[in-house]
Amino acid sequence: MKCTCSKDDLKNALQAVSRAVAEKPQTPVIAGIYLRAEGSTLEIQATDFSLEIIAKIPANTEIDGEIVVIGKKLTEISGKLSGEIVTITDEEEEAMATLKSDAAKYSLLTLNAEDFPKIRPQQDFTNSFKIRVAALKNLIRCSTFACARDKQAAPMFLGCSVNLSGSDITFVGTNTHRIAIAKDEILENEGDFQCIIPSKTLNDLSSMLDVKGNDKLVTVECSTKRAAFSFDNIFVTSRLIDGQFPPIEKVIPESSDTFATIEIAELREAITRVDVIARDSEYSTVKLNFTQEGLEISASANQVGNFIEHVDADVEGPDIEISLNVAYISDLMKIASEEKLKIGMTKPLAAIEIREIGNDNFIYIMTPVRTRN
Repeated sequence: MKCTCSKDDLKNALQAVSRAVAEKPQTPVIAGIYLRAEGSTLEIQATDFSLEIIAKIPANTEIDGEIVVIGKKLTEISGKLSGEIVTITDEEEEAMATLKSDAAKYSLLTLNAEDFPKIRPQQDFTNSFKIRVAALKNLIRCSTFACARDKQAAPMFLGCSVNLSGSDITFVGTNTHRIAIAKDEILENEGDFQCIIPSKTLNDLSSMLDVKGNDKLVTVECSTKRAAFSFDNIFVTSRLIDGQFPPIEKVIPESSDTFATIEIAELREAITRVDVIARDSEYSTVKLNFTQEGLEISASANQVGNFIEHVDADVEGPDIEISLNVAYISDLMKIASEEKLKIGMTKPLAAIEIREIGNDNFIYIMTPVRTRN
């Protein structure tokens, strides 16, 4: 194999596909990245069987061929080359591949390309739709943060439930103690469906979409086992999670007795300050005391100290004090995009509902923490 391509094209493609390189491969070849040069295209693949990524970039091919190179090292090298053009050559007899750019030349050991499990872009997908990049990134941002992070959790909570009905799409993430619901609209739909996509896949996808124009379209396809995302020169496919996701209708509180409207910027700053103490307390707890005078935020940790701060809030209904995991509030502050939010509450230990004022497409629900005092 011998071909030349743009260094920047190669670097960007390798950064994308390297997300699918197996960290603990069952066989050595799965730790590699597959490259195939033919005609005017260099195709690059990586897979850990759960996640599969293909990138295609323009290339001038002198000799068609295919190679597999250790993925992490190849990706690292691509970011250090100095020239604008890279020449990739395969020395088959020596099981070596060379990457040459300007005066620099790397020689890397290759693996048997015939052993690499080639990815098939065309699969038996039964449903598909198109969505704008900006909308998909926002759905991921406003849902995956609430998913379980402990790999010992039930598998369905390690992913987001994706529900498509007509032109409406809903992403739901939960770890059973909190739930984030994000909604939007799609452009083209060829059939309603529901599936659970791993949150890691969605976050990796979002990172790849960061360099794309927000108005560009992503084609999403699903079967009973896999989901696929196609945009520009990238094709991503991921294994779906088996399991029955809990119905969100039963989680959203039917009504609230107390409502509090708060400036997000002011609350964000107060949560940053209380976190210093709250994270060292039992269950990482922060207390929120809502009264007609506003909101009092406090935390206490043995052998550390305590914190208290008043935050302006417009409170309607009976006074109420609730205790929450400070990390769960901090996560909300990171993704909130409007100026104000509204919190609905009923009892100290009943689930609370939070909505951004001006954003009807996002709901955040948290279960309060039971404290000793």
